[in-house]
Amino acid sequence: MYEFEEQLDYDSNIPEAFREVQICLNSFVEINYETMLGIISNTRVTEADIRHYHSKVIDIIRNNPPLESLPRYLREGREDYLWYSEFYDDAGKDLFRQYSKFTAPTIEINKVNYTKELTKIDLPYFKELVDLVSLERLCIKYEKLFPTPSKDTAKEKLPTPKEIITQKKLPTPKSNIVKEAKAKPKVTKRSYQPKLSKEQYTLLADCIEKIRLFRLKVKISEIKKLLAGKLAEPLQVTNQKSLVYLFDQLMDSGHIKDTWVSVADGNKDFISFRTEGNKERYGDNTHYINMQQLLNCRNRNKKERITGLEDIEDLIEQMRENSAE
Repeated sequence: MYEFEEQLDYDSNIPEAFREVQICLNSFVEINYETMLGIISNTRVTEADIRHYHSKVIDIIRNNPPLESLPRYLREGREDYLWYSEFYDDAGKDLFRQYSKFTAPTIEINKVNYTKELTKIDLPYFKELVDLVSLERLCIKYEKLFPTPSKDTAKEKLPTPKEIITQKKLPTPKSNIVKEAKAKPKVTKRSYQPKLSKEQYTLLADCIEKIRLFRLKVKISEIKKLLAGKLAEPLQVTNQKSLVYLFDQLMDSGHIKDTWVSVADGNKDFISFRTEGNKERYGDNTHYINMQQLLNCRNRNKKERITGLEDIEDLIEQMRENSAE
């Protein structure tokens, strides 16, 4: 399956300032993490210790909700976990602007100047990020010592940060009568932050239909729901490379947000076309097109022919002229 043969440079579309934030964060985390390891190096780490570190992670997230998605991306091994997580979306536009103007320290961070230099970083949540990532790395390291839960702890499975926060918000029952919950769990989706006029939505819909991007024809209302993060059912994609090229062109033109790939991955907005090859790969299960596939398509688009290339470029030009009117 060639979609997974190439490994993509995740940094390729990350603005320089945000790259600097990640590099700076990593440098502080490394010192903090090594300090934590040094403190516990002469002790025998137990499952109780891991639970203690995990509870600290939960406390940080509970007090700083925008950090909630970070552990998942960190555990997936994403080098730029901060950019691809929901942190910048959840923290708001003001924080995004502050981080976008970040200038990294010119001095190398070490154990001697760690505290002094950390106080100079005037970014909201930065210190909490350092502590969260350091603790999460500690949990990841020592969880490997206990791959199988013991009988005593099997019933006390560690809750995820999201589960803890959700439990915290549950209302207190008004009576002792337990009613069966009939409502489906609410799925929170993120917006692509579209900036399109009514005419531009029409142009986009016409282009999508012309290049047969999806198996079924989509209405303008469905495209609006997709970009607003309100799509009820995923769209079946006929050509993933064309999808990525179209959305990248919309991104470069400022019509959708830079991190649209992360949004599509989290929302599960797209599924693979049911070709015979895909049936062999995924069986009867619905296969959502994930971030790795989208990024690999972006990489392949630099070297291979793209179906509908001319139509997409004409669309962007027409949208540009429409904006100028």
